[in-house]
Order: sequence, then structure tokens, then C-alpha cells
Amino acid sequence: MDWQQIEPILHKWGSDDGAWHRLFDKWESHAWHNHEAPSEKTNVLLVDASFVTTEGKPDMGALHDVLAKHVAGTISDLHLVSLFPYIGRQTDTAVDPRIRLYEDLGELSDDFQLMYELDPVAYNAEQFDLLAETDALIERLAYGATKVRVHAQSFRGMTREEVKDVLRLWHIVLHHYKLNGQLILAEDVLDEAESYLDVVDALCHFDLASHVTLALAQGKATRLTEWARKIAAPPEGKTYFHFLSSAERDPFEKNLLGNHEPTLLAAHSILFSLQGIPSVDYRTLFGVNGPTDEDELVQSLKKDETILNRFSRIIGQLNVKRTEPALSPYAVQQILEADQHVFAVERQAEGRTVRLYTNVSEKEIELDVQGTNLFTGEPLDGARLQPFGYVWISV
Repeated sequence: MDWQQIEPILHKWGSDDGAWHRLFDKWESHAWHNHEAPSEKTNVLLVDASFVTTEGKPDMGALHDVLAKHVAGTISDLHLVSLFPYIGRQTDTAVDPRIRLYEDLGELSDDFQLMYELDPVAYNAEQFDLLAETDALIERLAYGATKVRVHAQSFRGMTREEVKDVLRLWHIVLHHYKLNGQLILAEDVLDEAESYLDVVDALCHFDLASHVTLALAQGKATRLTEWARKIAAPPEGKTYFHFLSSAERDPFEKNLLGNHEPTLLAAHSILFSLQGIPSVDYRTLFGVNGPTDEDELVQSLKKDETILNRFSRIIGQLNVKRTEPALSPYAVQQILEADQHVFAVERQAEGRTVRLYTNVSEKEIELDVQGTNLFTGEPLDGARLQPFGYVWISV
């Protein structure tokens, strides 16, 4: 542990050095494993840990089976929610729940990187137990996390500097155990969020869903374009974390758009075009509303044409994204002017330039663009976007 960096923070908080040494000593003997850094291959799936059931009961083994068969290779990370505090299965009374959880998560981490929440509740700095909450952070890393998301609203009654102290400490601790790990901050207010970029690895933007919904409802991309241009270019090594649905809210399509497939696919084209790590909601991807029996889930993917089409098209977008370095979370972004009905983004990295165009209207749009269609490999000299259509072009 880099004591030179953390001691000033601990002393500012009046912490007992001996207790902190004991904490870190406790975890040093754990077998720590690092993972790959985020890249264009990083695609996150938001998943309720109780999503897949067997005989009406949550079954993480069945969850692993479904995800390993249907999304491994496309989805790199599972953002597991409703996991902590962990409650053991009723049939496991003779087994320590923590051991069972290590086993279940160990199987998942064979195929995916894992992301968890850490939501301490504090109403002021005096109430906040920095030592205990840091122990909880390290425990999540020990349970396989390479990404941990923290909500700024968890630190109620604390000043920005106090919150930054905590996040700075956790950033150092996280990267001590997981060099390529990510501390992600969820903050509702864009301007507030960007003030924390120096002490975290990525920031969540909660506004994307509302701006995309408005664009699709109005058939115009003007306000979405204006909003996207206000997002500051992150410092080197930092990025954003984007989503249309979150664990705290209903899935994007439920209350905002209904199940109109073309608009849903257009929305995900926008999501995947922006600079940052994208997250897809399991309810959207699999076409479910909540916990679902494993057999029922598998059958719906085989026999329900609407669900299968949605699943295949979103997975198809992600498969293209993961092969394109210009769609890395760290690739440069420029919001383009194309047409009032079209949201357009240019991304650049490693000498490659990609432009992504999404029609948010019911109109057919002609674009004067040239390049190679990333979905088909065909050369383009002009493109015709169908209502809510999209095209990704290598220039």
C-alpha cells in the first residue's frame, strides 16, 4: 500500500494508523488477480443477481449457464446488483454463505469481469466509518470486482472535499489490489460529476436516457446534440459510464418508449457511439421484466421472434463495437453536424476514424457520406437512413 499517498488523508480524518495497518494486513494474503484494462471490448451488462431462477428460486449457477451460452464473448462485464448483503440459499444452511458466494462468483469470473455497487449511507462526516467502508470496498474486490460504482448521494451531509478525500483514498486502495480496476462515480448533476474526475476512473451520466427519449419523441436530434457537446473531454486515462437504464429505474423502454423495436435499436446505436463504457440492461436485452425461469428464458430466445430480433441486433451492435479501436472508451470524440433529424458522432483512435449516424425520426434521411460500412464491410458513397435507422462508417 502506498502509505505516502494515503497517510495525509487518514491523518486529516483523525484515523488510527494501527487499525489501518491491521486492515491491509488482513487482505494482503488474499490471492489477487488483475484483469485487462477497459477497451473497445468492454461491454457491460446490468444484471440482477437474482435474475435467473430454478423452481422459482434465484440460482446463480443457472444465471452463469445462461450468460455463458448466450452473451460471453460479446459482454465483457457483469454489473451485478441486488447482491450485497448476500443471503445464502435455504438449502445451504450448513455452508458459510460467504464461501458459497465466493464459489458462485468465482464461476462467473471465469467468463466475465465483475462490477458491484458500494453504497455507504452517511448523513455527516462524523457518522461515516471510513475504515469499515474501506473494508467493504476491499471485500468487493476480493469477491472478484474489477469495477466498483459508488453513488455521490451516499455521502449525504458531507462536503465536496470530504467526499473527494474518501474517493481519492478508495482510488488508491482499489488500484493497489486491481491495477486495471475502475472506481466509478454516479452523480446526477453533470457539472458536479465532472468536478470529481481527478479522483475516480469514470463518471456516470444519468441524463442520457432523457435526452435520447426527447430526441426520439420529437424526431429531432438538436437538443441531444447540444447536450452531448457540453460533456467535457475527460483527462487522459479517464472516461464516462453510459446507460439508458439503471438499477434504480425502470428499463428504458418501459415508461419512455414502449416496445417499439426500431426506436430501441436507434437508442442503443446512440449509447454505443458515445465516448465511455456502455451498459445494457438485462431486461432490455432479454425482453424480461424481472426474475425469470431458466427454461422459459431460453425458450423465449429461441421462439419469440421479437425478443430474438432485439437480442440479436443489440448483440450485433456490440460485436461491431468490440472490434473497432476507435470505439474504445478513451477514443477522442467529436459531435458532428449532419441533419436536424440525425445524431452524429466522430470517434478517433490509433489512426482510425469512425463516424456513427443515427436517425431519430420517422423520416427517411439521405446523407452525403463516404467510407466503409462497419456492419457489412461494403464501401459507401452516400447513405439512406430508414426511419430510426443507423449507420457506422469507417472513414
